[in-house]
Amino acid sequence: MMELMPGFDSPRALFCTIAWVATLLAALMFVVSFFTDFDGGGDADAPGDGADTGMFSFRAVLGFFLGLGWGGYLSLQAGSSVTVACAVGFGVGLVMFLLVAAIIRMIYGLRSDGNITPASLVGMNGTVYVTIPPRGELGGQVQVAHPNQLLTIAAVQEGDTPLPAQTPITVVAAAAGRVTVRPLS
Repeated sequence: MMELMPGFDSPRALFCTIAWVATLLAALMFVVSFFTDFDGGGDADAPGDGADTGMFSFRAVLGFFLGLGWGGYLSLQAGSSVTVACAVGFGVGLVMFLLVAAIIRMIYGLRSDGNITPASLVGMNGTVYVTIPPRGELGGQVQVAHPNQLLTIAAVQEGDTPLPAQTPITVVAAAAGRVTVRPLS
């Protein structure tokens, strides 16, 4: 049976220790992630948290040590010299580091705070949901397909005739909670 922790005076023991400590930390981080947000901040919804999204995040560095430990240990187990095992461990660690950092950046790039600014609605097309009265009178609604969601918003228009439901429109101005629209020509 393969000895998992050979004498502590050998390079194999060093690689094995690095591998097991990194593996235990990764397993602990995995379990803890089910119960808490592991970003370094406590609130997952807090704007600008992302403390663990950089190139040298804890996860990326842990990936390096996982690759270093297991790559070096398995290389020594295969009969390589210490120099080759160090090179293999460093190479595998570097690949793991870059891979984990890239995945973290990609995942955190998908985050959205969910806030929609009125200015982002200007120029978007939609349809009248509730008939819009003429000359800036309140009471109408439109539906606009924003990239994040379908919005139903109070709307006004400057025309002289009401815009009936299902009329295609474009948003020409927006303020908090209301848009000004015109019919698509």
